Amino acid sequence: MKRSLPFSTAALLPSLATVALSPWAAADERGPGRPHVWAADDGTRVRREDAGLPLSRGEGNPLWRPGEPIRLGALRAEVVAFQVIVEAGAEPVRGVEVELSGLGLAGGAGAPAAAAAGAPQQQAEVPGAAGAAGFSIDRFVEHYVEIKQRSRNDRRAGESLGWSAAARPPDDRHLGFLPDALIPVDLAPPWAPYPLEVGARETRAVWIDVHVPERAVPGLHEGKVVVSSASHGELASLELRIEVASATLPYSPVDFIAFYEADEIAKRVGDGPAVEQQLWQLLHAHHVDGFASVRTPAEVDRLRAALDGSLFTPERGYRGPGAGVGPAAAALGAYGGFGDPKEETLPRVEAVAELLPPSVNDVMLYAVDEQCESPRGPGWRRLVRGSRLSSRILVGHSCGEIHPAKQDVDLVLTPANHFDSEWARAAREAGKRLWVYNGALPRTGTFMIDAPLTGLMANGWIAASHEVDRWFLWETTFWHDGNRGGKGPVDPFTVAENFHNNDGDACLGDGMLLYPGTQRGAFAARSAGFPGVFPSMRLKSLRRGIQDAGYIALARAASPAAADAIVKQVVPAALDEALDTAPAAWSSEGASFLEGRAALRAMIPAGASLDVAGVRRVLGEAAAARRALVPRAQGSGRRGEDGAAPGLPGALGRWGATGLLLAVAALGAVALALAIALHRRGWPRRGAEGR
Repeated sequence: MKRSLPFSTAALLPSLATVALSPWAAADERGPGRPHVWAADDGTRVRREDAGLPLSRGEGNPLWRPGEPIRLGALRAEVVAFQVIVEAGAEPVRGVEVELSGLGLAGGAGAPAAAAAGAPQQQAEVPGAAGAAGFSIDRFVEHYVEIKQRSRNDRRAGESLGWSAAARPPDDRHLGFLPDALIPVDLAPPWAPYPLEVGARETRAVWIDVHVPERAVPGLHEGKVVVSSASHGELASLELRIEVASATLPYSPVDFIAFYEADEIAKRVGDGPAVEQQLWQLLHAHHVDGFASVRTPAEVDRLRAALDGSLFTPERGYRGPGAGVGPAAAALGAYGGFGDPKEETLPRVEAVAELLPPSVNDVMLYAVDEQCESPRGPGWRRLVRGSRLSSRILVGHSCGEIHPAKQDVDLVLTPANHFDSEWARAAREAGKRLWVYNGALPRTGTFMIDAPLTGLMANGWIAASHEVDRWFLWETTFWHDGNRGGKGPVDPFTVAENFHNNDGDACLGDGMLLYPGTQRGAFAARSAGFPGVFPSMRLKSLRRGIQDAGYIALARAASPAAADAIVKQVVPAALDEALDTAPAAWSSEGASFLEGRAALRAMIPAGASLDVAGVRRVLGEAAAARRALVPRAQGSGRRGEDGAAPGLPGALGRWGATGLLLAVAALGAVALALAIALHRRGWPRRGAEGR
């Protein structure tokens, strides 16, 4: 669903990155059957078989057009990204290399971007980085996985854990060979080679991250991307221009926290502690906090450097945003790890809690997962109230089916597609905390591979303009399909379908934002030999959305009404503003987000910056203004003490309206009213208890 935004060209020109092809390589001048090189934005996924897309001719492409320069802008402390797409003609193209050099101030002596292969101590990412005039550059091979079947529910046509039937992304863009895993070029294995090997009438791509230093000199920075091949010689020379503004992007302006299972990572990758530290650094570089689950003092000691922020310093090999900033939340026994509430267990809980650094503001005893009627949460809350650390520990659980103000816990995690702004306000007034987790179209983006990347960008905009507090991601390394109803470990480089449960759900990439750098045992043949984890395009898109939240904060601090209007234009409806009977309201194309970002950047005053308190204040005001600007969708909220719609018996556990759509046509207005009531309900469990 493509949308155009009424932003002026003049507003865009000062802040865009240029990618200009050498004249002979332009689409309208290259010979028939010759290789073709073009650039794509970071919100676009180009399949292996997508030769000849209109984007490759510059049609609707926000980054490249034949014969015309294109510009990307950046703030200080931002990461900007783009993709270089190599498209073969009638014959394969062998040994393709993509090099970036000479990035420096326009008119100055740009330093060449010499490769720094195998130097993880110099990057927040993984090896494959190069430095240029204070910038750092990461290049990744995009790895493709074949999609033959979509994320789905085998019992309900059109539905999945990632979307309602009406919001299901179309097959024509989400079947075939889709790229997702990003492997550093210096670590590329034979099964995802670099230099690239491009099959006839196919595409291959390199993803490029450019990290703009916090103290970057404002102005136009120029570089050159040279694309060459062993079989056809030089293919293209792409000029890169980055207009760096003097404002500084705040780190992690909205809070996303991501769970992982340390034991499962150690089984697959090995060298558990070292891999775990690299995982934390990688997430941190993408403005996402790892969500530590600790049950013993030894586990706190193991994660001490991550928890106190020292892992994110140059002394520990970290080069990236948020230096020295530790996570603000941690879990005491995630997914019910401390079991039933017992007096004899409380001292163990206290011993762990008091070892956590003071900078960890929210210490959550995770009582139970997705069992709203469980006595664990209330029982633990009663015990903790009598603890010497009662002011330090929040007792929480996940439950989206009962009004949070009526749940006898301190902190409620509710599915993002269950979020109700009225409930959230009532919960806060009752002294409770409310976080959201996961997400589904059309109310939020989805983490499934077979969906547009822009949904994850949208999540950052949603978090910036709604009162969601923190956004919890239930898993990031779910390579083992360990649910009840799961089918066992998968090789994520060859199998996208990694999640199954007893409710008939099958998901592609759910809980899997990271890929194993090493695989042992049955999957050793698909190992890159790196003792760590690799990012995905979906993680990059989430980072882009989180960074955009920083744009929103900076722009809104200067021009509140104008910034709010842009956010509404890019994300017209989300959470309880949206209905499950319609597609997502935002565009599936990256162009609208790029245009909105450029319009926000044009509003940001020179030299602007915001501290953590300033960001929270501005975005809190943005959420309040959003309530007045965008109404809740009629029928989107829930009523009744148990979360059921009036007159309906309890929770239905799925989308509700979907199964009645045919009946609506036959039975008319009565059935339609029932359908609207039904889709207020929840949907299947995905946490530890619901697997």
